[in-house]
Amino acid sequence: MSSLRNKIFSAYGYSKLVMLAFAVVVFVDLYYLHLQIRQGQAVADFREAALEMRRDEKNLFLYRDLSNLDQLMLQAEAAGSALRTGRDAFIAIGGQAAYRRLDALLKTYHDVLEEYPYVSPENQATTREAIRDLGHALTKASQEMSQRERQSLAEATRRAGFMLLLALVGVVILGVAGGFFLARRVARPLRELQAGLVAIDEGRARELPLPSRDQEIESFVASFNAMLKHMRRQQDQVRRNEKAAALGVLVSGVAHELNNPLSNISTSAQLLLEECDTADAETRHLWLGQIDSETERARRIVRRLLDSVRHPRLHTQRLPLADLVQSSLDLVNRQLPEGVQVCVGATAELAVEVDRERLHQVFINLIKNAADAGARHITVSASPDSWDDSVADTGLLVGDPAMLRQAPMAVRILVQDDGPGIPAEVREHIFDPFFTTHAAGEGTGLGLYLVEEIVSEHRGCIVVDAPAAGGTRFSIWLPLTGSEAT
Repeated sequence: MSSLRNKIFSAYGYSKLVMLAFAVVVFVDLYYLHLQIRQGQAVADFREAALEMRRDEKNLFLYRDLSNLDQLMLQAEAAGSALRTGRDAFIAIGGQAAYRRLDALLKTYHDVLEEYPYVSPENQATTREAIRDLGHALTKASQEMSQRERQSLAEATRRAGFMLLLALVGVVILGVAGGFFLARRVARPLRELQAGLVAIDEGRARELPLPSRDQEIESFVASFNAMLKHMRRQQDQVRRNEKAAALGVLVSGVAHELNNPLSNISTSAQLLLEECDTADAETRHLWLGQIDSETERARRIVRRLLDSVRHPRLHTQRLPLADLVQSSLDLVNRQLPEGVQVCVGATAELAVEVDRERLHQVFINLIKNAADAGARHITVSASPDSWDDSVADTGLLVGDPAMLRQAPMAVRILVQDDGPGIPAEVREHIFDPFFTTHAAGEGTGLGLYLVEEIVSEHRGCIVVDAPAAGGTRFSIWLPLTGSEAT
């Protein structure tokens, strides 16, 4: 399995190998220049011996002193020694033919010098001329060889400089490539991890994505996601504990609500017991009607209590959205006051995966709340849309839109009324349990709390705002999967 450690070590070792290769190139160039300098030294020694031969030659012919001949012979031997010692250098510079020519000239020159003392006086002039010609040829050949050596050294220097430049460019290119390798294989996954953490912090993701298969990254992502799941479980547990703690507040609130109908039932029952024989039929019917209505009122309070503390398991099924909205209206129409009109606006031909009974409860609570608040015209419509965080800029957002951000498409269900609207100072509290703006005994404050719970169970959220035309608008956002969006 790959790991960041191995990649870093590989890049480090790779850089060291590149530096070693560069050092080898430098060493080879320096060694090659050293050889060129040694070759140049052999040519310089031969050139110097040739010049000394010419000077001794002039002294010999000018002063006619044979002692100068011995010095000339020594210089010739020195030139021959330099030629033989630097044989490879001469061949490398001038070639095999040039070396043989120099060797032949030097031998001939040496042989003529050895015969010079024994030449008759009438032939000395010819011999001196031959010695001068040979010396001149040797000097000219040494000069040519020296020029070639300097050209060869200059060429070797240029070649060494070019090789060093290529090596330097190669080191730079390989260094940049190594940097890109580290940036792509090491820095990029870390940047993606950072982006994933930011997305989780902003609520756009629920778990950290795996940017690479490196061992350290996999271990970190697995541990972090496990921690997130553990934290969510703990948060759910805390939430359940908070609800359990709120149950005490709920009981006290419901007890207050139940006291009113129970007190009315008790009063009516006592009147019936005391005046059953003397009261007329219409009065007894009135008291019995009060007992029945107050009993129904208490039943509704208990039912809301049970709905708020139970956590029924969702039984989701794929339902046409238009039928779901229409069936909800059929249920709620019987419970609305006279004069309240509910109409269905444009509803997209979509199928959604929801719990029918729970969604019915959402629509019924929203429509009944609007009617109780004084609305006379209520409109329900739905359309597919994509979630944008800017939709909550002008209203109250409740719920977590993380799943909506990840979903390819969402459905937006609007419940809009022409009522008096919700005052800004109480808008943030309308989803709190037991919060109500009705008079005492007229509501439990659990309707919108249940709406928010049900929408959250379906991984959606709610946006509440006040349209320019007045009234209140509830926007229910539910995510659509790929199959639902098609």
